Amino acid sequence: MSTPDERERELLQAALKVMDKAYVLWGFKVGAATLAEDGKIYEGCNVESWISGLGTCAERSAIDHAVLHGNRKIKKIAIVIEDKNVEATRPCGVCLQYIKDFSEDDVKVIMAKAKGGRILTESIETKTIEELLPFSYEMKQKALDSYLQS
Repeated sequence: MSTPDERERELLQAALKVMDKAYVLWGFKVGAATLAEDGKIYEGCNVESWISGLGTCAERSAIDHAVLHGNRKIKKIAIVIEDKNVEATRPCGVCLQYIKDFSEDDVKVIMAKAKGGRILTESIETKTIEELLPFSYEMKQKALDSYLQS
């Protein structure tokens, strides 16, 4: 468990609130909230489809919401999932890359579970995007470019 600062608690609460708007057909509800470069919070939720891969994850929805308002970088992102026997609260691989595309290596990803409309405090975990995705596409591309130039 990690102890979030005031702004991170605000992000978690925003993600919790928007989680209720998720459109879930077969999975579980997810809410996300980003702190964008303009200092504002932008939320998003998952929207599922019966066709695999057609839905939208909460993290990408929140980042898209920030981009819609003119932002190109996020400073932090919080993800809250409903506690339905899900072992770990982690963004999927696609979302990890998407977070990386709109952030710096040290951006914090705050993750938590929720039950009964409340954040489960003991589930809060904070990692950097670099910790969660140490070999992002950008890193592989930089390594390839370096190799090709030698």
